[in-house]
Amino acid sequence: MKVLRWLDEWAEEFCVSVMLSLLIIFLGTEVFSRFLLGKSFSWVEELCRYLFVWASYLGVAIAVKHKEQLRILMLMDLLKIRFPKLVRVLYVISELVFTVFCLLVFYYSIGMLENMMRFKQVSAALEIDVMYAYLIIPISMALTVFRTLQGLLRDIRNNTLRFETRED
Repeated sequence: MKVLRWLDEWAEEFCVSVMLSLLIIFLGTEVFSRFLLGKSFSWVEELCRYLFVWASYLGVAIAVKHKEQLRILMLMDLLKIRFPKLVRVLYVISELVFTVFCLLVFYYSIGMLENMMRFKQVSAALEIDVMYAYLIIPISMALTVFRTLQGLLRDIRNNTLRFETRED
């Protein structure tokens, strides 16, 4: 049970931390070897690009988990004062629309991966199937849908439905 709780709370953050740490290590090594040793590795740039893309897509799920994804807040701020119940309804609608969007991206990314499996393409430097680089799209969209619905159900269960805006 502790393992499941840890995975629920920290899995995405752990993966992104490892990816970004590797990215820093590889880029630092590349800069050191290129400028001080005069030798460059062709695969480092490509690997760092893939690590960055994977970390960015997992970052979407992290933002959703912490309710810090991009939203249009001006309308909600105007409505919050006079119509707080309407803001709650609009919050649920916005979460459901975002979920549908993620499901559509998930659906079409599966089709894209099927095409990539049919027509193999190998990356230039690492010589791996490019499909592995694009595999993060359905993974992150499924995780984002899970995190969105998890947060929405938690808010409904705890009766804490509110569209929060952060004052900076």
